[in-house]
Amino acid sequence: IPHGRIKGLKQAAGALIRLASPVSFDSPDGRPVTLLFVLLVPEQATEEHLQILSELAQRFSDRAFREALQQAPDAEAVLKLFA
Repeated sequence: IPHGRIKGLKQAAGALIRLASPVSFDSPDGRPVTLLFVLLVPEQATEEHLQILSELAQRFSDRAFREALQQAPDAEAVLKLFA
């Protein structure tokens, strides 16, 4: 999960990216990656940053969740999966 702290950012923000073609990445299962989630947090959000990363890691370790993200027809459906 690419992530970083941004000076002046007021609240955490993220973006899900579904890749049309898989890319090689040092994934635990050694398979190419088709989903990316980029997380940006305020510069001082140490605890929040760790909590969000932990929750994202847990969700993305769930195969059914990843498959649902791949099949989601639009942004609204993706947001519902994260809600």
